[in-house]
Amino acid sequence: MSDSQKEEKKAMGQGMDRRSFLKGAVVAGGAAALAGLAACAPTGEGGGTGDAPSGGADGASTTNTRPWETKPAAITDATEGGDFDIIIIGAGISGNAAAEAASAKGAKVLVVEQAEEFTAHGVDCGHIGSKWQLENGIIINPDEAAKLVYRWSQQTANYSLIRTWAYRSGGVFDYLQELGAKSGLQMVPALSPTAKWGWEELEEVWREFPDAVSFIKEGDGMFTTDGQTVNYRIINALNEEALANGAEFKYKTHAEQLVQDASGKVTGVFVTDESGAHVQYNASKGVIMASGDISGNEAMLDAWAPICKRADSNMYTPQNGNLGDGLAMGLWAGAAYSKSPAAPMVHQIDMEGVLSAISMCWLAVNKNGKRYGAEMAIEPNITNSRMNQPGNISWSIFDSNYAQYVQSQFPTTYQETLNPLDFLTGEPTTVGAQLEAAIAAEHIVKADTLDDLATQLGIPVDAFKATVDRYNNWFESGVDGDFGIPQRFLTRIDTPPFFAQPIAATMLVCIFGLHVNDDSQVCDEDDNPIPGLFAIGNAQGDFFGNSYPVHCPGISHGRALTFGHLVGEALAQDTVITKTA
Repeated sequence: MSDSQKEEKKAMGQGMDRRSFLKGAVVAGGAAALAGLAACAPTGEGGGTGDAPSGGADGASTTNTRPWETKPAAITDATEGGDFDIIIIGAGISGNAAAEAASAKGAKVLVVEQAEEFTAHGVDCGHIGSKWQLENGIIINPDEAAKLVYRWSQQTANYSLIRTWAYRSGGVFDYLQELGAKSGLQMVPALSPTAKWGWEELEEVWREFPDAVSFIKEGDGMFTTDGQTVNYRIINALNEEALANGAEFKYKTHAEQLVQDASGKVTGVFVTDESGAHVQYNASKGVIMASGDISGNEAMLDAWAPICKRADSNMYTPQNGNLGDGLAMGLWAGAAYSKSPAAPMVHQIDMEGVLSAISMCWLAVNKNGKRYGAEMAIEPNITNSRMNQPGNISWSIFDSNYAQYVQSQFPTTYQETLNPLDFLTGEPTTVGAQLEAAIAAEHIVKADTLDDLATQLGIPVDAFKATVDRYNNWFESGVDGDFGIPQRFLTRIDTPPFFAQPIAATMLVCIFGLHVNDDSQVCDEDDNPIPGLFAIGNAQGDFFGNSYPVHCPGISHGRALTFGHLVGEALAQDTVITKTA
């Protein structure tokens, strides 16, 4: 396991300090043109598309409203590195998918990656309409799924992009299933608790589809048998296949600027290689931006997603990673920002707790002892509301009858004797034993009375007890008059001992990319495609908006695999994805 993967597992196991981790991720490195972004807080207003740069004849910003809007001096000392058909910037899940698909169609492919190896995050991958789903009786209406994802963005996203994922992902996953089988992988129902089986029957506002799968080998869980997040399996299979097809991967190589000809077509990339020298690589067909999200760039979070700064930890961002480099490079080449707002992916991941790990719907109260929102375990609803509470803190409240409520809320997935966090230790424990361990560690508060529980939490006793009484009345009536939670997900709090667990908010990524058209080709502010430049994965804008939608669990990885495959394949064949359906 690499050092970065060890750090990721450590972060998942114990969390990281929010401010120091976010700041460290920015200050420690990145392109010279982006250096100091954390220290130079933007003075412009935040927003979905931002302020267009203004100034000199070379396109550089003279107002410097945001540090990355200052176009750097052109690189003039680069040596020639070679000619390729396609260059991909970033070796994550979308970059590897594109590299495999393009090289399989005979294209000469180069992938440049600043890290020492490819990046593998996550557990589940969402798609619709694969042979595997049909064989397992999973029928999902792609129009319904696309509609809910689109509406989640408040209709700011590009509906055509969402429909492309909904209608084309099944075929891509058929391809991936066959490719994975060559490496001994099998496709199984999603392994993470984000995927909630049976929720497709709920009303639209709460509905989640069983669209997600995991690719595993025997013995894998959320982590592989050697300790990597299980998505490593399919990404590694894609990487090995791309290498076998002749694709080249250059690690410890940082993309700095795009190369453009006199017409504005993107024809290559300037990089800084491992030795610190500038090198120019040329691409006759095009460059695919697969450079990730902005979660490691504190100044970009300030500009587009300040709520992320109130998360407890940053799970997936490594040192020097996810700095928004691709966003800056595209901007310098004339690209526009995503027209839909940033979409933070903040989940209720709490490795010190217990029942939040299986996404329970407990009464939530803030520091004033008040219930403040719907506790349905749709992650952005839970975390976004918590991060906007007084003091940025709230608690889940439950009583000694918690086991019966877990079983009623999740009848098909709950195992009474096992705790979902056991994948960290490999040793099975009872939920009760894990609860007692969390109490002993003073992470979960236990009390024999509601008065004592409120006192320990430092919240007003009378207000808290009134909240519990009101919530119990909703349980008895079967109708939540405050927030409309279905009866199945309400609980009654009346049997001591009583428990309180802090509601966690852990940022995975913050998605805000480049403006693209229906073919995932990067566009300028006037929606004109920039020849030779494409964006996929979290560098692709206009797919999500406002926050990450969980109507379709695993859709982030699923769209990365889908568009990576479709764009790589189409570009290799000198066509576009909308003409290959």
